[in-house]
Amino acid sequence: MSSSAEFRPSVTGSGTGTGTDWDEFEERPVPEGLGGPEQPDPVSPGREMAALLQRYWSDLQDESNRVQKETAAARKVLTELAVHVARLDGLLREAAGPLEAAGAKSLSRRLQVARKQVLEPLHAMDITTQDPTGKPYESVADVVDITGWRYGPEFTAEVVTETVEPIVLDGGTVVRLGQVIMGAPSSAGPEDNA
Repeated sequence: MSSSAEFRPSVTGSGTGTGTDWDEFEERPVPEGLGGPEQPDPVSPGREMAALLQRYWSDLQDESNRVQKETAAARKVLTELAVHVARLDGLLREAAGPLEAAGAKSLSRRLQVARKQVLEPLHAMDITTQDPTGKPYESVADVVDITGWRYGPEFTAEVVTETVEPIVLDGGTVVRLGQVIMGAPSSAGPEDNA
């Protein structure tokens, strides 16, 4: 179509609109590589790139999901480990005095060094523990489960008297509730709670 003489739109119909007389067009041959209706068109480079990018995006999402699951599982193990390290820490503190009194001051020091070495990797991962022993109930009510009660005149209010398991924090957020035994005044015994 090098000139306007080859293509002339004509008016068809009732004269209210303009249309194209399709008889004016010449049939052109199908470009090489295209097989017509019996063979699908080859994939364009743009569609091929889009399909490739979609596959890579899907693979990336799958890998991201796998890493998130593995990270969550590892942090769960670290949380459990933190509980046991805190228990061991408590036992080591209890044993320090008797060890030194028994002449095993060197062993006590080595145990304290080992305790610090075990805590360092947990703290590097921002996993810490808190021992709520001695804290009033109101300050720890949302971060502990009460496993038992002790009543006696030595308690003037409801306080944590013993920590069975510490509170575990991951990045400052409580990820595991502490397990505690509460102490309360004798007047608040089980018979008064009925």
